[in-house]
Amino acid sequence: CHGERTYPNAAAYEHHYETNHRHICETCRKPFPGEKWLELHLREVHDVMIKIRQERGEKTYQCFVEGCDRVCSTPKKRQMHLIDKHQYPKRFNFSII
Repeated sequence: CHGERTYPNAAAYEHHYETNHRHICETCRKPFPGEKWLELHLREVHDVMIKIRQERGEKTYQCFVEGCDRVCSTPKKRQMHLIDKHQYPKRFNFSII
């Protein structure tokens, strides 16, 4: 991290570590708050085959919700799906990927 930090307890430190240091993209060094987010990032941003499919207009943007098999053709359509079907807040950071 940037300089020394102190945490009020071990749980606070573990949360910081999990969300800032554990799931980091080896290609672009961007941190993610969990394995699911890192996997989606790797797939949607760095997978060449997925990029080709995206350029063809194919549906490649998976829903963020575990167990939902919805795949959309654009990030905006995924965002609308998440808001409408899964009650995600409109202010959610949909560009987390």
